[in-house]
Amino acid sequence: MKGRVIPFNTGRFNNADITPQKVKGAIFSIIGEDLQGKTFVDLFSGSGQIGIEALSRGCSFAVLNERDKFRFEFIKDFLVKNKLLDRVMLLDLNVKSAIKYIANKGVRADFIFIDPPYRKEDGVVNIYSDIISHITSSDILHEDSLIIVQHFSANELPQICSRLVKGSVKRYGSTSLSIYVND
Repeated sequence: MKGRVIPFNTGRFNNADITPQKVKGAIFSIIGEDLQGKTFVDLFSGSGQIGIEALSRGCSFAVLNERDKFRFEFIKDFLVKNKLLDRVMLLDLNVKSAIKYIANKGVRADFIFIDPPYRKEDGVVNIYSDIISHITSSDILHEDSLIIVQHFSANELPQICSRLVKGSVKRYGSTSLSIYVND
């Protein structure tokens, strides 16, 4: 399954944007190829491709959260067909409720991927810092956790957010990845 393209037709799912293959490759270049024993959280799963790729790279557990009911059902069907559901917590909650639910279940994430619907505007976009602040006020991170934010390249994300610091930004055309780590 590693590197496999998930058969997600964006036209059937409200023209959802999916992470380009080049950016997906970059994400796993950043976090590493071997994810044995790690926990991966994708708060805006869309097609599920990023969390499913993490599982294919040995991740022992993934949380996939997708609010859109059609996308949620697509992900669920794919997980069932590929016998992956036993390694996944599949949620259909708003992001704050998902974070609270994950924390209440005692999940501690090694990696959190944040890719909300893009706000294609220049400058500061508060949704990212709001989500990161909510994550840091919950109990789902540990000392070595890594947060990867996929966003429109013209968006400005804060250098410091709660107790996390932006370690680097990787740019791929109009898409960027900002990496946050514990200070």
